[in-house]
Amino acid sequence: MITIKTIRILVIISTITSTCVATEALAECQPQLFAKCQGAMIGNVDWRNAKLATSDFRNANLENANLVGANLRGADLRGANLKFARLERSDLTGANLEGADLRWANLERSSLIGARFATANLAKADLEEADMSHAVLTGADLTRADLVNTDLLQADLRQTKLDGAHMNYTNLKQANLSGASINRTRFIGARLNEATWIDDRICKAPSIGICR
Repeated sequence: MITIKTIRILVIISTITSTCVATEALAECQPQLFAKCQGAMIGNVDWRNAKLATSDFRNANLENANLVGANLRGADLRGANLKFARLERSDLTGANLEGADLRWANLERSSLIGARFATANLAKADLEEADMSHAVLTGADLTRADLVNTDLLQADLRQTKLDGAHMNYTNLKQANLSGASINRTRFIGARLNEATWIDDRICKAPSIGICR
């Protein structure tokens, strides 16, 4: 028969074990290569220029984090909260940000080559002059995002929401915009040669600012 005293002892043991596991997990969530930060609550952290390549940030809370100049090549950021995060000049080449929340995040001049943003929320994000060539943005929300001078060469933009986005002088050569929503989107000076337009037409050269 389990007594009240026994139950209390078991609860204490369970609490100690949980605390030890949490402490161990926190110890592995440091600004270093292969950091294990899955589900970590590290909003407002200042990890400027940190070397975080191939780190695990799945479902982590990085809201308001300062990651300016950080190396996040190949990092797993699926489902992460990166609202208002600062990622200017950061390297996210090949990173996975599927389903991540990047509303109002600043990714100006960052390297996002081949990064995955499928179903991610990038509404009002600053992506000016970022290199997003070959990036996968299928179903992403880019409403009112700043994509001025952004390189989207061969990027996958199928079914994306680009309503109100600023895409002046954006490189969209060979990009796929099939089924994308572009209400009130600005394409002044945007390069659209060989891009697949929202109605599946292939834009002929020269297509500047409009698909011809």
